[in-house]
Amino acid sequence: MDQSYCDALRFAIEYERQGEKYYRDAVGEAQDRFAKKALLFLADEEVEHIRKIEKFNDYLLGLTEFDMDAECRTTTPEKIADLIGGAKDEGKSGAGADLSDLAVYDMAMVTEKQGFEMYASVRDSSTDERLRRFFGWLADEEVLHHKLLAESKKYLEDQSYYFEEAGGWIFG
Repeated sequence: MDQSYCDALRFAIEYERQGEKYYRDAVGEAQDRFAKKALLFLADEEVEHIRKIEKFNDYLLGLTEFDMDAECRTTTPEKIADLIGGAKDEGKSGAGADLSDLAVYDMAMVTEKQGFEMYASVRDSSTDERLRRFFGWLADEEVLHHKLLAESKKYLEDQSYYFEEAGGWIFG
């Protein structure tokens, strides 16, 4: 395999580790209970990405099997729906948006966008279908995370948007 893709896999692991650390650190600083849950959810997502990247790497090295359909199946929308459903069941937090929570979300959205761009670049430049599919899945995951952050930020800024106007977020 081309050295650039080995480098991309190493970079992806490090990128996801930094993302997990960022989200876990942010949980400790967040004021809103929903913000804490969303950030913890994203930290756990990063851990799962690391696991899959490492397993995919082992597969490319011939050390293990890797079921692309099972491993690259996106379940994030269902997990997000559960997270959002829990927020709806709990009702409004009543706290209103904390500026530090919003700043965390802004930075996280920038990071998720950068991750998408990096993963899409590897996907688009590869001639290996396995790499194209795997990095395409990672890129799609980053898009879903960005969408969660954007919608969560709307919720933190105006909880009535979710409970009274929008009737619930739609992820698809």
